[in-house]
Amino acid sequence: MIIRDPLYGQFDLPTFLVPLLTAPEFRRLSEVRLININSPSLSGLAEVTRYSHTLGVLRLALENPMIGLNDDDFRALLASIIVHDAGTPAFAHLFEYALMDRFDWHHETILPAIVKRRHHPDAELHQFHASRRPQFKRLCEKNGIQFEIVLDILEHRHPASKLVFGSVDFDNLDNVARMSWMLGMRFDIGMILALASSLGASTTTQLLLPETERANLQAWAALRKSAYEVLVFDGPTVAGQAVLSKLIREALQTGALAEEDWTYTDHQLLNALQSSSAYAKDRLQRDFFGPLPQLRLLAHLTAHDHPVMQASRDDLACSIEEFLRQRRVQRPYGYCLRDRGTFEKRIMAVDPATGSSWSVGEKSESLVLYGFGGGAHVQSSERTGREFLEWYAGRTC
Repeated sequence: MIIRDPLYGQFDLPTFLVPLLTAPEFRRLSEVRLININSPSLSGLAEVTRYSHTLGVLRLALENPMIGLNDDDFRALLASIIVHDAGTPAFAHLFEYALMDRFDWHHETILPAIVKRRHHPDAELHQFHASRRPQFKRLCEKNGIQFEIVLDILEHRHPASKLVFGSVDFDNLDNVARMSWMLGMRFDIGMILALASSLGASTTTQLLLPETERANLQAWAALRKSAYEVLVFDGPTVAGQAVLSKLIREALQTGALAEEDWTYTDHQLLNALQSSSAYAKDRLQRDFFGPLPQLRLLAHLTAHDHPVMQASRDDLACSIEEFLRQRRVQRPYGYCLRDRGTFEKRIMAVDPATGSSWSVGEKSESLVLYGFGGGAHVQSSERTGREFLEWYAGRTC
């Protein structure tokens, strides 16, 4: 099958992989966005799906000579890539954060359960997508792919796991490239292909990469930082996340949403929320499908001694909303982002030719607080953010 991709151009997909593209576990990703929200201000990126991203990850993997992997390993790795995002919930990390806080749920740990058809109380009878039951395991076995090796890769027991779930891997190389391109950033695609072709994995190191790729790795890290700075500080984008996040958490608390509902597509989750309560339907109509609430509060903390740094996501959101109500902000929404390597991360590698270690970057750690709502705008969101931090600190003394 010939795949035509806006980033990498035309490429051939190996014949043995083509039947796997029909698996419901993969097809569902055509209805799950790459980013957390259908942002009106980042509309190009908001329309990119996990499906097209996965095809891009396959393209990068096909660029690599796969030194040290035999044919069975190679086939299993490519099959693993097809389902590497199968556990991504509707609206990606937005739903996942709520599931994580309430159920200690994570999209990567659910992956082995998905392919073993143990991800749902209905097991293999569960209609995973479009009234179709999981088929990935059967399709692997039918097309000469060793399922046990696939499982080893998904459960991080195989050296090749680091090529999909590592600090730098085919997955996050394409993720950054695709996000950046759809944000209007232009860069040399050859840099992404060079990194993809040079990646290696072993049982003893996190990442094998020649030090001659340092400049490319630094360029990719800078591109990554620029993309996330747009996503994190774009007001309309985060406003939509704040509204949807609040309604998701409330639906989980009331039982209108359950842990197994992570298999919803983006559209199905919105329908479920609209049906969950009259309050949720009204908020969606007024503040999500209608005009988005305006940014009223913004604070970015890098110091770790402030009491907000120890608070939970729910506590911070509720505290921000309480603070904004006191300032007569209408229908307030609080939201936060914990930066644990979001903007920058330390990447450590081993040069396969020399065995020497080298590194790029330092891990960022910070907290970004947001408040949204309606009503008159009386001062800057940054000033309101400073006032909130003072108010919160005084309240917790």
